[in-house]
Amino acid sequence: MQTKYDMVFISPIGPIGIICQDKKILKLKIDPNLKKISSSDSFHKEIKIQINMYLNGKIEKIDIPYHLRGTNFQKKVLNLVSKIKYGNRKTYTEIACKVGSHPRPVGNACKNNPLQILIPCHRVIGKNNLGGYAGGTKNKNQEMFNIKNRLLLLEKKS
Repeated sequence: MQTKYDMVFISPIGPIGIICQDKKILKLKIDPNLKKISSSDSFHKEIKIQINMYLNGKIEKIDIPYHLRGTNFQKKVLNLVSKIKYGNRKTYTEIACKVGSHPRPVGNACKNNPLQILIPCHRVIGKNNLGGYAGGTKNKNQEMFNIKNRLLLLEKKS
């Protein structure tokens, strides 16, 4: 089933689709296969402005309301991830210890993050490597892995 986005805009890292409800983002997804969908909604325009400012190194925090959906475990993990400050990183193991789990379920919660960039799963890395991003690894779906690397490099430069 194909997701119906309210807007898709082309960002410096590729197409980003958003779904909103009641002036809150429900889903923000980077997907190289999406096609542009314009919107005249002022909230959608504000999202695009802030995401592009972040991706161009102009701001460090995106201040857009969102509603996090998922299992209790996913929400617990993603709420912790949302607290990782710009330019910092945590390992899957560090997050796992805080939620009383194993690194793999933490990785799965990050992989299924419905609010990419807003909840910065790109800041969660493996003990000995970058880990994955949205299902992408160094060997599989490398495009998403490269986006994680670009986001980390962006935050390192600032």
